[in-house]
Amino acid sequence: MSTSRDAILTRLRDNRPDPKAHPLPPVTRLGDMDNGQARFENSLQILGGQVLERQEGDTLATAIARRFPDSKVICSAVPDFEGTIRIEELGTPQQAASVDVLVVRSPFGIAEMGSIYLSEAQLQDLNSAAHLTQHIVVILSAKNLTANMHTAYMDRPEFHTANYGVLMSGPSATADIQGVLIRGAQGVRTLSVWWED
Repeated sequence: MSTSRDAILTRLRDNRPDPKAHPLPPVTRLGDMDNGQARFENSLQILGGQVLERQEGDTLATAIARRFPDSKVICSAVPDFEGTIRIEELGTPQQAASVDVLVVRSPFGIAEMGSIYLSEAQLQDLNSAAHLTQHIVVILSAKNLTANMHTAYMDRPEFHTANYGVLMSGPSATADIQGVLIRGAQGVRTLSVWWED
């Protein structure tokens, strides 16, 4: 049974202009990758994110167990990490709300902002998982860092091939006019990065 939403999305896809017929203007390259990983970690921390500490002999599973000891449902969106459930097993977007920890691999991060990029390719078409789970652990390679939005837009093909993409800079946060900052009020409570070798 087709919904109004399906009909609207189908019409949008059918009538989307061909991007090749509308080339974008040249973009000036700004920024460099000096101390890229340190810049990324600093920006991530400012925005409430963190790097999962790696102790001797640690695996991703042991680091998650140490950081989130009370977690029962650990959902994996990557083939090389088991978890307690696979993202494909979540039948509806609403079921993502029952996930304690989501493990996902980001294709790249932005050093200047401490941001990670996710699209439907990483989230297995369950885009809500990046926003409804309690905690998100992002596997990221330092080799896949780019300096800033300019270099990300110019160098990363994901911006031009994904139907859905999100840049996440730390966990969800909100603040009222009195300046009280609350993290995780409307989305993930924590965002942690695990550096991939």
